Amino acid sequence: MADRILQDPRLEVLPNHAGPHYDGIRQILLNTGLTIEQAVQALNNSWTQSREERIQAWDQQVTNDNIAAEEARLLLQEQEQLRLQQEQQNLEDQRLEAEKKKPKMNDFEEAAMVSSYIAPRPSQYALRRLENFEYLELWYLTQEGCADAAQQQHTQNDDTFGLTKVDDVVALRQVSALRASKNVVPDASLSFRQMSIAKTALIQQMSKFQWPNKAITALADFFTHLEVHPFRQREFGEQALLTYQARVRLNWHDAIKTNSAFNIALFNEDLLQAIYKEVVDKAQVQSLSEVSVFSSLDIRI
Repeated sequence: MADRILQDPRLEVLPNHAGPHYDGIRQILLNTGLTIEQAVQALNNSWTQSREERIQAWDQQVTNDNIAAEEARLLLQEQEQLRLQQEQQNLEDQRLEAEKKKPKMNDFEEAAMVSSYIAPRPSQYALRRLENFEYLELWYLTQEGCADAAQQQHTQNDDTFGLTKVDDVVALRQVSALRASKNVVPDASLSFRQMSIAKTALIQQMSKFQWPNKAITALADFFTHLEVHPFRQREFGEQALLTYQARVRLNWHDAIKTNSAFNIALFNEDLLQAIYKEVVDKAQVQSLSEVSVFSSLDIRI
């Protein structure tokens, strides 16, 4: 790479080649047969030619510098444009991502009026279990269970969160969606009327949370068998049917988790007979126990 020229050669002044500083070089030229005037003119011509060459080199250097500066400017301009484009793209990506996460409000029918009856709302705990296709005690869907949920909603802070595990991922959930009610009544201890009311709400909620149609139909048939079964005419028959429902439905949910589920709509009369005998035997034992207690009281009196 040629050395850079530090200043414009046009600013240079012709040296005094006739002066004492050039005695040596003039003497060399005089030895070639030139006169003093010719020697000085030769030195002037040589310097002028060299100066012209340096001027050309200077001009080329300035041109090259201008080209390099323009290329650098264009490169910086392009980089800045790319940076701004990337920044705008990032902002747009963030906006779209925020838009995705932003809660969406569904549309409504302008001509539709609220229903004349608003069904009681189950607890967040109940709704979460139904949303996850899990077993839920029917009490949560009874009038008593919904009333309990409304009472708890007034006494608990709905902004309180707890940890839960969903699909092997730990996530935050409202505590009200994680905590079972301390007032829950086991299915077998419900009245038959409570079961009938709750099963209707259960089927509705299953449809709302998009349970498979096959499961909804099977459970609907299951409860229909219970409601029309002849055992309802027997003493302790409804209690046997309630116990059958409680055990079979829980067992069905457990079996589903292990991919070994049966068709809950197929009614097992042998199992019901065994449960009925168990209920009757329990009632008889309880009756004998009560008689024994009263007999003891009579003797003391």
